Amino acid sequence: MLPDTGFLKSTLGDPLGLDLHFNIISGQASAAALSPAERQRYETVENTARATSWLLGRAALKSLRSQVEGRADIDELRFPNARFSLTHSAEVALAVAEPSGCLEGIGIDLEVDTHIRPAAARFFLTRREQAWLRSQACEHWPHHLLRLWCIKEAAFKANPRNAGTTLADHELERPADARGEARTSAGHKMEYASWCESRTCIALAVYR
Repeated sequence: MLPDTGFLKSTLGDPLGLDLHFNIISGQASAAALSPAERQRYETVENTARATSWLLGRAALKSLRSQVEGRADIDELRFPNARFSLTHSAEVALAVAEPSGCLEGIGIDLEVDTHIRPAAARFFLTRREQAWLRSQACEHWPHHLLRLWCIKEAAFKANPRNAGTTLADHELERPADARGEARTSAGHKMEYASWCESRTCIALAVYR
């Protein structure tokens, strides 16, 4: 079962000292409320496996912006963003907002029933992180890989200067920690918090 917004606030936002707003939705979403610009973009994915998650993502972000700012239009939002971030996995979408404008970047990632292959580790983990992974019991690798992938995705999204970078350019200072710090290859520091249970993981990262 996915956590509710109150749990996300206390588990991800509060530990970082932030009053964050979350919106999580699942199931189906309608294309009826799309703007003309969104309709054009939707037509490129309408007959693909991404269609449902794309619609859910737009619905989650619109609803959240309406709650936080009193406006539901999101056509002009660009990512990375200092106040909003969006993620979707399977038939679930999750949006987060930081309304005060105190951040330079915010990123969130959701993985539902996701399996990360060990062979993929070299593409998103640094050498130091790979060495840490090899030091862990093999039966725990699926959990560690999923958690690290999710945190790296959130950190990448939170980095306002992520153009031209990869997940491996965002290194966790302590890979074992569910909450901690990450640094970009340029030396900029970010903070993160994560929650994982079974094959579902949610991670939030912020760039102050």
